[in-house]
Formats: sequence, C-alpha cells, structure tokens
Amino acid sequence: MRIRQTVLTVAAVLALSAAGAWAQALAKVAGTCTGLDGKPVVGATVQFLSNDTGQKYEIKTDSKGSYFSVGVTPGIYKISLIQDGKVLFYLNHVNIHLNEDDSPTKVDFDLPKEAAAQQAAAGGGKPTAEQQAQQAAAQKKNANITAVNAKLAQLPALEAAGNWDQAIQLMTQASQDLPDQDLVWAKLGEAQLGAGAAAKGDKAASTQHYEAAAVAYQKALQLKPTNGKYHNNYGQALAKSGKPQEALAEYTAAAQADPTDAALYYFNLGAILTNQATSETKADIKAKDIEEANAAFDKAIAAKPDYAEAYYQKGINLLSKATFDKEGKMVAAPGTAEAFNKYIELDPQGAHAAESKSIIESLGATVQTSYKKKPSK
Repeated sequence: MRIRQTVLTVAAVLALSAAGAWAQALAKVAGTCTGLDGKPVVGATVQFLSNDTGQKYEIKTDSKGSYFSVGVTPGIYKISLIQDGKVLFYLNHVNIHLNEDDSPTKVDFDLPKEAAAQQAAAGGGKPTAEQQAQQAAAQKKNANITAVNAKLAQLPALEAAGNWDQAIQLMTQASQDLPDQDLVWAKLGEAQLGAGAAAKGDKAASTQHYEAAAVAYQKALQLKPTNGKYHNNYGQALAKSGKPQEALAEYTAAAQADPTDAALYYFNLGAILTNQATSETKADIKAKDIEEANAAFDKAIAAKPDYAEAYYQKGINLLSKATFDKEGKMVAAPGTAEAFNKYIELDPQGAHAAESKSIIESLGATVQTSYKKKPSK
C-alpha cells in the first residue's frame, strides 16, 4: 500500500530569507521601544525601509511603546524609530522573515542599551572586538541565507526533471550553510525520499537514500519537534528503510502534533500496519496487525468522514477476516460490505469503484448508491 508523503513547498523554506520575489507571503513584525529615560516611547513611528525595493512601512507605537503589524513583505530592511520628525535610532540590514509557527519577527529599540554600547565603543569611534565579531557573524549569516535561496530556487526544476542527485547536493550544501534551520534539513530529507523512490530497481541504493532521508528529518525534528509533517515524512523514511515499528511511533506523533492533518497521518499508520500484516507469516500476529490497521483507518475516517480511500482499505482488511460456513460459502466479517458501499458512495467513479461493487455482490450483499442521513436534533 502506498504511503503518502507530505511535501514541503519551496516557498515555505524561502521564508527563511529576504527574497523580495515572494512578496505575496507577508510577515508579522512586533517590538517594544524604550527611550533614554527608560520609559516607553509612545506615539512614535517605527519605519521599515526595504533595502531591495525601497518600499516603506510605518507603524505607530501604542501607550506601552509597543507596535505590531501583520503585513510586511519579507526582506532586508533599515528600521528607524522616529518621534516628532527626529530619528532617535535606526538598525541596518535587519532580516524580516516568516516564521514556521506564525510568530512575528521581533525588533526592539532599547535606547539605554544602545547608548551604553556606543559609549563602550567610543575609543576612536571604532567598534569593540565583540561588536566586530557580532557584525561579521551577522554578515556571514545574511550571505548564507542568500546562498541558500539561490539553491532553493533551483529545486522545483530539478525535482520535476527527477534530477535527485543534484537536488541532494544542493540541499547538502544548504544544510552546511544554515545548519540551524529545520526547513533546510526537511528539504534535504524530501530530496532523499525522491531519490529513494527513483532508485527502486536498486534495493541497496534505494535503502541508502531512505536511511539518509531519515537522518535529515531527525535533524529537522531536533530543531522543530512539534512539526507534524516532519514526523510523517520521517515515518515514511523509517518504513521504507525497514524500520516499521519506529515508523508507527512517528505517524502517531504526527497526528498528535498536527491534528489538522491527522487523517493523512492515521491513514499512513494504517498503511504501514497493513503492509506489515501482508508479509507476516504467523496468523496471530497478522490478525493483530490487521486489527490495529483498521483502528488507524477508523481514526482517519473520524478525522475526515469523507475519506473514501480509508473506507476501501478498511474493507480490504476486513476481507482477510472472512470465514466459511459448512457449505463453503464465505461469511464476511461485520462491516465489510458497509465499508465498500461507503467507498462507492463517496467516490462512485473512483479507481476502486468497480472492484468494490464486485466484492459486495460476491458477498451476497446489495450495492447501495446512497446513505440516509441521520435526522438533525
């Protein structure tokens, strides 16, 4: 049974940077402004000036000296704190970006702290060694972000062409440039999964790619342990590299971390258990796997009641529990015909519709074209 991978889009990864081309994705910004007297700077203007486009955003501070906006295009900005037409302080080359958890990029103005730093660096007007090191680190980080963006921009074409080796090479370099970014590791894992699927004729090479994908997703999860999609794809990598039990735990973690996509994760959990049952030779273990697989499909259906594929897979599993009477006639397990009928109702033109009808008829049941809705209270 095919396990469904959650694809992480390139646009999501580009949110790490200041790429102006992705202007449709707006970032949140927030901060607090404190004056030299230690009090909030009330009614001032926080001005964002794009280094790339010259676009300008202006946000007013409230009674607590705080500001917030949801509509700033990701990019590199000069940010100024202005009051009564006078620039109190400004920050250069600030990277405004999208955050995976939808939190705002924080930019605070603490004028007492800045004044103290300026006084400490007053020897000949040169910055201290510590400040120079911080500036150099910031410049290197911005350069790395730019380099990673250039690599990410090439990914869609490479993936569409099935050029997985080059995609892996690019994302390996990206993970070295920005090792603290979970999405970079996730994109590397995604490329390794693609390469593993492409190399299915070479089992050793395919397994090697799936194991590498598992390592990449593990690193992504170390940085972002609550990301359901990472758990899902990590589970896929584990399953395909011959570690079904570890995969089961990841699909369960995915559903818990990301309830909105729980149906997909539970379906994948059911798929792994079904595949495991198919290759099992011991009857009692096979039956246990089938039981747990259908419990997972039931959870997928509970999360997404119109999940036709989950009904079909549940029906197929129930067929394996059929018995035979004294006359040799098949006696289906309870719920078998209902599962296939529900599939037909939800997807009458689906890939399994004809097969489902044939199975229902072979069981001596009636093909139903619709289900009566329960009356509302």
